[in-house]
Amino acid sequence: MPVTHVFLTRPVGRNGEVPGRLQQVGMVVHELPALELRPLPRPASVPQPAGYDLVVFVSRYAAQRYLAWLREQNARFTWPPHTLAATVGATSAQVLHDAGIIPHSSIVHPPHDAQEQDSEALLAVLQARAMVPRRVLIVRGTQGRNWLSQTLAAKGAQVDLLPVYERVATRWTPKQDKAIAFALQTPQHCVFLLTSSEGVQALAAGVRRLGLMAAWSQARFVVLHERIGATLQSVLAPGSGEDARQPSLCRPDDDSIVQVIQAVAKPAAKP
Repeated sequence: MPVTHVFLTRPVGRNGEVPGRLQQVGMVVHELPALELRPLPRPASVPQPAGYDLVVFVSRYAAQRYLAWLREQNARFTWPPHTLAATVGATSAQVLHDAGIIPHSSIVHPPHDAQEQDSEALLAVLQARAMVPRRVLIVRGTQGRNWLSQTLAAKGAQVDLLPVYERVATRWTPKQDKAIAFALQTPQHCVFLLTSSEGVQALAAGVRRLGLMAAWSQARFVVLHERIGATLQSVLAPGSGEDARQPSLCRPDDDSIVQVIQAVAKPAAKP
């Protein structure tokens, strides 16, 4: 029976327990980052949370970089009690809890069991708390979705954007090129985890460079959000079959990722 090859396309260090858990059930796991996260230099003056009602972090890495900047400027920094710290996903909020400087009551995020972990889900949580921020800081990469900033601005908030990192397409090594080429000889036994629309575009560019788009379109895909699936569909639309354009959806936590990948892999394992 052919083995299942799983490609985890998150940036380095972002896959948690997923590789080990999938290997335990006999899958071959490849960590194939589509994007590399590069930190930006700290500005001379870092916007302070005390000047805002709400600070939103779009990712774990955004939170890590911003908190590091604050500590570099002031080793004894403490989070102001009147400022909420929010993440668009429940998993990302763990960074804020682990930092040890933000009161747990000041940390806001969508529920762990919410199917959608995104800006819309966060806004719903804020609205449920009757939170109407006047000044908002959104900590993010140099590029990203603007829905939340535009929506809050339309509600009367002053919104500042603070880029703390940039995303660039990863150039795979010759060994990684060979691994993906070998696995895609049987694309129906390959599962790709896609975690951002930018990552889909970068991954497609790498696959296209290798001349493997036709095979890749027949693989199986797991995505963290419907928008990522829509991006995948637009990339694969020319000459791909319907099955290749129907990714499976999971939440961004390790348990959900492992469960959905296993479920997706089972049909391919049937003779």
